[in-house]
Amino acid sequence: MKKLVTAFAFSAMTATGAMADGPQGVTDDMITLGTYTDLSGPLAVWGVPEANGLRMRVDEINAAGGIHGRQLEIIIEDTQYQVPRAIQVANKLMRRDQIFAMVGALGTPMNLAIMPQQIEAGIPNMFPMSAEVEMYEPLDPMKYAFFRSYTDQFRAGVAYFKENGDFSTPCIAQLANEAGESMALGVTQQLAEYDMKVAVKTEHSATESDMLSSVTTLKSAGCDIVFLAGGVRDSILVVATSKKLGFEPTFVTGMVSYMDAVATAADGAMDGLYLVSPFVFANAEDSEGEAKRILESYNEIYGEKMAPQAQLGYVFIDLIAVALEAAGRDLTTEGFLAATEAITSYVDPIGGQLVRFGPEDHQGIETLIMAKVEDGKWTIAARGLDY
Repeated sequence: MKKLVTAFAFSAMTATGAMADGPQGVTDDMITLGTYTDLSGPLAVWGVPEANGLRMRVDEINAAGGIHGRQLEIIIEDTQYQVPRAIQVANKLMRRDQIFAMVGALGTPMNLAIMPQQIEAGIPNMFPMSAEVEMYEPLDPMKYAFFRSYTDQFRAGVAYFKENGDFSTPCIAQLANEAGESMALGVTQQLAEYDMKVAVKTEHSATESDMLSSVTTLKSAGCDIVFLAGGVRDSILVVATSKKLGFEPTFVTGMVSYMDAVATAADGAMDGLYLVSPFVFANAEDSEGEAKRILESYNEIYGEKMAPQAQLGYVFIDLIAVALEAAGRDLTTEGFLAATEAITSYVDPIGGQLVRFGPEDHQGIETLIMAKVEDGKWTIAARGLDY
């Protein structure tokens, strides 16, 4: 790992030197973008559809003539959700492929490992597929985030249920990693606003397949609301195990589980699960206009429903295109970043969420939504959540 980081830092400095005569990744007829994601590892369920969404919007833009006479290219590398591999492929994207910007890079640990050298190299980190607060704080001209943080999501979830039904014994079932810690932090911070504390917090690893011990602990404590500070598989296991034991508190989770595979899991056991998200997972049958066109086009191209990660990938490229159009034909990195910062009224064409940035705000989504599983499908329970 140490050798890889050193090699990456050297390559980043080399890339910086290459930018002396103008932005890398920009020619008379092409703008090259890059990303790293998981196409064959444990988060391929996120990475593969995201890649499809990125490509779909790039293809649409190119078919319509490109941007100021230039076609877009997106180079997508597979990390298998491993930090050393992510560093290797990021090195390739920066040095060999000479990308103009990184778009939608997946994974908190990967972004944290790569961003310092990437930013030093003058390559913007745009809309990473992570909701860690470090994706936009501290403020830096080279990094922009799409999502509100995991901490904000869970703070808003606590506030929503405190204002719409109340609870007395809040608990947390946490995945033992950085994202889980950030989610749990949101719960404890918002409870403190009400002079409340977490009654019980259990922790589990990503590889655990038996949640009986954790669920028994939560049930014995009499938890009436459980915040699932974790991922997809572990959240399903906690809820399904709880219902088998006749333990049915209110379950609330965050954006990571916002997919059909969760809503339809465990033979209906997920019905009643709540989720806080900064984006809306749209369905073609419930949509109209441009959103319906996008969702139906994706189904025609890829032969499957447009997953939320694909919807996000599509929107990320659409935002990039808005900034590139505003930056003009004489494209520079500084002009592109200034154009991004000037986006104040962009509306996600699929989910309808407002996205805006500013000189002191490089995090785009302002409000959150509450979704709920009903009859094996995600429905919107509330919009405009905050705390």
